[in-house]
Amino acid sequence: MKLKLAVGLGALMIALAACSSWKPWAKDAEVPAVSPLSLAPPKVNRFADITIPPREGEMPVFDDATLDALRAPKLTRFNTEEEFLSWLKLTREAARERGVYSWRGMPVPVAAMAPGEASSAPPPPAPPSAMAESASDAMVTGSAPADANPEITNNQKAGVDEGGIVKQIGNHLVVLQDGRLFITDLMPDGKAGLKLSDRANVYRSDQEDTWYDEMLVAGRTILVTGYSYRENATEFTVLKLGEDGKATREATFYISSDDYYSGSNYASRMIDGKLVIHTPIYLSGQGWWDAFDAPEIREWRREGPEGERKPSDGRPLFKAEDIWMPVQRVLEPVLHTVTVCDISGVTDASAPACTATAIVGTEDHEFLVTKDSFWLWLSPGEQERGASSEEYERAGCSSREGRAPVGEIVPSVLVKLPVSGEKPSVLGVRGEPQNQFSMDMDAGTFRAVVDWNSRICGPNYTEANLTYFDTPLKALSDTLKDEAGGRYVQLPSPGTSNYEARFTESHLVYGARGGWGTWAPQKGDEARGDGRAIIVPVAAPDAPITVTVPHDVIRAERAGPYMALTGYRDYRGLSVSLIDLRKDPRLSSTYVLENRFESENRSHAFNSRIGADGKGLIGLPTVPRSEESERWWWWSQSSDLTYLQTDATGKLTRAGDLIATRTDPEKPSPTGYECQVSCVDWYGNARPIFSGGRIFALVNSELIEGVHENGKVREVRRIDLTAKVGE
Repeated sequence: MKLKLAVGLGALMIALAACSSWKPWAKDAEVPAVSPLSLAPPKVNRFADITIPPREGEMPVFDDATLDALRAPKLTRFNTEEEFLSWLKLTREAARERGVYSWRGMPVPVAAMAPGEASSAPPPPAPPSAMAESASDAMVTGSAPADANPEITNNQKAGVDEGGIVKQIGNHLVVLQDGRLFITDLMPDGKAGLKLSDRANVYRSDQEDTWYDEMLVAGRTILVTGYSYRENATEFTVLKLGEDGKATREATFYISSDDYYSGSNYASRMIDGKLVIHTPIYLSGQGWWDAFDAPEIREWRREGPEGERKPSDGRPLFKAEDIWMPVQRVLEPVLHTVTVCDISGVTDASAPACTATAIVGTEDHEFLVTKDSFWLWLSPGEQERGASSEEYERAGCSSREGRAPVGEIVPSVLVKLPVSGEKPSVLGVRGEPQNQFSMDMDAGTFRAVVDWNSRICGPNYTEANLTYFDTPLKALSDTLKDEAGGRYVQLPSPGTSNYEARFTESHLVYGARGGWGTWAPQKGDEARGDGRAIIVPVAAPDAPITVTVPHDVIRAERAGPYMALTGYRDYRGLSVSLIDLRKDPRLSSTYVLENRFESENRSHAFNSRIGADGKGLIGLPTVPRSEESERWWWWSQSSDLTYLQTDATGKLTRAGDLIATRTDPEKPSPTGYECQVSCVDWYGNARPIFSGGRIFALVNSELIEGVHENGKVREVRRIDLTAKVGE
């Protein structure tokens, strides 16, 4: 069984820790002797003679001024490896003295590096081009060019492709499943159809404990991301798709890491043909040897005749001197890193050129990826907070009405890490976004909807206290000011403690559900009450509009000029509502899918093809049994694809279903197919696909094509991806 952890649906675990390499930070090569007059002054270890005094009384870490010696409010890099390790030792000692302990255990000891061993870090890639954000999604029509990559994934931001399980290259759909690529020709012999052109193993041996999760494409290049427990590293496999629809392996490389898996977000991105990943490295540890090992990138070496391997030397992604010091007071430090790799021309003898920007911050974080930057919202962790029961009583928390003042909100930091590798910038902020969809950047403004919880009174578990935040990008700088930057506007509560939120260029929309779970009511259960949808114009966040929807809200997705909300009222089936965001925002319609229940929770499980006129289709996976409606992220059973259509007024009607073939999982496959690795669908297995005016449904191991005629979606053909190629 795969050792994956999903730590909250709104949190991202792409945790990279340097546990696979035993090399220390690479040191600079020896420099030939020169005149003393030309030598630069030695870099000083600023932490060599510092002692952190004990704190005075009970206080949260972010209020403890005695820790200021461990941070640099003006963005500053560490001088040397020695200085970094001195800082790390002082930080761990201060954490122990204040009772902040890590569950991550002891760090790996560092072996000595040979004197004079030089760093072989690769040069940084060229900055990505066309950095301007784009709000429009191009509609693909007709036959795609041979190397085109139509955007068939429900990405959060246009131009930022997210790792997924199905992508398109020209007239071929590529599906990642069971550690294999299933490639379907959409235009066999130049005519519309479905023909399996290749089935290629990404894995090299079925004896390796590797799980393959996400896929990205750039031109005719395919990049598959997986996690290898044998290598203790994230594995990246590069393949090329030929004009004949056959995939060939180009390279495999590793970056030392922990398992990156997240139950809600996606680990990898593709921006302008370059792999972009966020790699947080956890620095906490209570070992007696305070040490840190840099993450390395290394190539895979082919096995010998007996299966033996020649280990390849890793290249550190960065040195200690490249790390930006923390701007916050932090005792559970995490090294947040944005790594960018140019995968063009990669071979098994040459790992890609990669660069990394790294800054020390807090463990609690959410991130948004836009065309030019990683945006990190860093908040103190649970152990770094704290308030006594006496403080609760003195503050009158139980009798307080209205939201807490800004001064009571835990201080956080917004960090911009440019994909180009340029210097980061920071801004002191307040509140906490629940996930990546609670943030947005557009037209030179960063926006978020944040939980507004008093650090004294704690969160309100009956109704969420929400605040709208925005700031012009020019407000970020190289210096952190401890006061709150940006604008904060109080928002209406959704009426519960759980909510779903999404941004468009013009609006924020959020709605609520009564509990953490998303299962459907059973027959005989009491009907759920009306839900609230709050519509916030980004140009006037102090003028929100509250509308009533006849169900709770478990999903909020952008769909052309609408926001689509899904949820339940009673046992009859899934309700889908459209919020029309044109002119005066309103609830345009609600449709109840009788005896249909949503089966996958990820954003990619939803998709739409709706024009500016408001007409089009929505597709999402459903099942006919309410007991299967919890939408678990490891869904490995077959879903169907249900389609709804909307007219120009936003009125929804049911267009039909593309039904999966269901077989007894206890019996052998009718095609003789057997899965050998990566046999749990941790990212789900059903996707609605719209491409070139055609409609496809990926349902487990089948690909179905439908056609939308006379207001109905009907099946025209299907193929079984597990069949032998050519059959």
